[in-house]
Amino acid sequence: MSSVPVLLYHHVAPDREVTPAGFARQLDWLKANGYRTLSAAELHGHLAGTAPVLDKAVVLTFDDGYADNWVYAYPLLKARGMRAHLFVITQRIGDGAPRPTAPEGGELRDTVSAERGPAGFLTWAELSRMSGEDVFDVGSHTATHREFARERPYEDLSGELRSSRAAIERNLGRWPGTLAWPWGDFEEAWLELLPGLGYRIAFTVAPGANPAGAGGLRVRRFKVRKDDVSWLARRVALYRSKRLSAAYGALYGLDCKLKQAFKA
Repeated sequence: MSSVPVLLYHHVAPDREVTPAGFARQLDWLKANGYRTLSAAELHGHLAGTAPVLDKAVVLTFDDGYADNWVYAYPLLKARGMRAHLFVITQRIGDGAPRPTAPEGGELRDTVSAERGPAGFLTWAELSRMSGEDVFDVGSHTATHREFARERPYEDLSGELRSSRAAIERNLGRWPGTLAWPWGDFEEAWLELLPGLGYRIAFTVAPGANPAGAGGLRVRRFKVRKDDVSWLARRVALYRSKRLSAAYGALYGLDCKLKQAFKA
């Protein structure tokens, strides 16, 4: 039984590493090669071992909740009948009507300088469309993301998890029970909080296998940082294999530790 590859994106925009044209080619390659995109419920069943995925499947994820996810990624996914998972920083989500998407003539000329300003993030109205049409499952990326200061501690982690869940439920009327840790940083003790707060799946940024029955609180992902379809095809094949992806993940982890040791 194969592992489920989980892909991690942040931006899809003309001025980013993954462009709308490149993202479209990646989605088309997945469809042409028989891959289907899983919902949160399907992924949970696989990880819990209650409904293992038997055929080709992938999970597409986006972190932070940037405006280009609506303008560019959403219409490309919708047109192909595919779905993804979006993890939002709830205190960064704005109000206001939905912006035009790319097929409607919408464009974002500079996502870099505007990235963390109010216009750089999605609105609740946009998220409502994305979620209501089953194109995106919208989960938590905490309430504050520690204001993007990685060394800053959470003042109240339980409060962050409760308030972000409440904001999603209040504004969208649904919540899939999912969380992506900012930067993938978490402590083992934090995992004990999640079931009591209703979280069933927690995503990391560590590469590796996601086989049936692995459990939902340490989901592994690999980052997509280029348009290259052949590169993506090799990575998807790697992470479908439990044995190969576990070996690669172990080597990647060792490499990261060595790099940190040399920096110290």
